[in-house]
Amino acid sequence: MLALTLLCLALPFTAVSCESSLGDVEVEYTGWELAFGGEPSIEVSGKPDTSPDESAALPPQPLMIITLAVLVLGLALLANPRAHAAVGVVTGAVAFLFLVATQVAVHSALGDELIESNDVEPSDVPDMIETRSGFWLALLLVALVAAYSARVLVASRRTAVAPTPPPAP
Repeated sequence: MLALTLLCLALPFTAVSCESSLGDVEVEYTGWELAFGGEPSIEVSGKPDTSPDESAALPPQPLMIITLAVLVLGLALLANPRAHAAVGVVTGAVAFLFLVATQVAVHSALGDELIESNDVEPSDVPDMIETRSGFWLALLLVALVAAYSARVLVASRRTAVAPTPPPAP
């Protein structure tokens, strides 16, 4: 599941949509673009001369880089058949927290940028920034890793401390 989570980073995580009388602009950021920077996908509709004035690229996000490191490390550790289920619990939980923290930080940075550069009212910003499917799928997968590993951990503890039958008379 952690490998699938890494694949989800290629899907859109965050998008910014702006509508005006000149047209509409939508900018999407994948998880990989959040981790390493790069140019997001930009879709412009409306008048043909409408285009973004400046780059919409975000710098690499440190929290997303940490998330990626946690996922890769967890994948490497869990590849060992003798890996303890606690590794899966910790990997899933830590990746979950860092994914959420990254999303909050990105939304905040994009909101600040919108307010500074476009004279957008702060109350309009939440309507312009969206969380996309890649984030939700990645979050679901790491939660499943943590939950499944926790279940395995609890089940292994129950069998390890199974009651001994009373001695026969």
